[in-house]
Amino acid sequence: MKDHTKNERWVYILEGEHGPAARVKDLVLLGYDHFSKATPLTDHVHEDAYEFVYVDQGAVDWEVGSENHHTNAQHVIHTSPGERHRASFDYIGPSTIWWIIIRDPAREKEWFGLQEKEHQTFIKWIQSCPRIQLVSKDVVVYFKRLKQLLQQQNTELLEFQLRHYIMEILLHILHHPQLVVQSQNMHTYTQQLKERLLQNPSARYAIGQLAGEMGLSESHFYRVFRETNGQSPTAYMERVRMDYACQLLKESKMSITDVAMELGFKTSQHFATVFKKMIGLTPMAWRKQNA
Repeated sequence: MKDHTKNERWVYILEGEHGPAARVKDLVLLGYDHFSKATPLTDHVHEDAYEFVYVDQGAVDWEVGSENHHTNAQHVIHTSPGERHRASFDYIGPSTIWWIIIRDPAREKEWFGLQEKEHQTFIKWIQSCPRIQLVSKDVVVYFKRLKQLLQQQNTELLEFQLRHYIMEILLHILHHPQLVVQSQNMHTYTQQLKERLLQNPSARYAIGQLAGEMGLSESHFYRVFRETNGQSPTAYMERVRMDYACQLLKESKMSITDVAMELGFKTSQHFATVFKKMIGLTPMAWRKQNA
């Protein structure tokens, strides 16, 4: 993952816009976020719009209604109109995401200027879209082009170009075959590793040990793991432990020291340092906030 020293954000909001871009009324919001540290992402809802979030780097856990979902790099997760959603525990960890919010085509007669037959096809696709799916990194090219166009807005064809790139993004998401990403086996292994850590959070696994389990060299394992998950094996395992720590702090009466010991930290001070780096608050402050 690119090593930024601070969070980065860019957001386009239709409301208040003027000129050609404002005529593309079915694009509600478009954004990019790079989170270098844990950042609040709390409960919210879009009453008449769909939201699609592409995880470019990192791993993110979500709550949509009463459902929990895990996403890795190259995953898209979407929410339908009226669905409440948030990052798990109201915090999103270090990651990079692109997201787009568009009006519900079933409620808009002239949705992105499509003809009736095309309009009905998109309604069918969007209503049957899986909650999470794998999408090629090629989609990022179109997100970046949209961002550039909206920042400059100096072309006579802006309105047409915006619609074109939005359609390209939606086509990648809605009508794109499920992909075998860098390593489907690594995706499966990552989930198994997470389950092992949750069962025994104090366990510490060396890269060489994990690589041996996959039958790979350390360097090859590290590269494929990072390409698949958007972060190093060590960072991923620490994130799993911190998510589990949040669960213990919220749902149990264990002391901070006992939580640290449960997760295999030699001192509560070391645990608190790692927790604050990844979650954004000290364990005690997080517990008070989420009591």
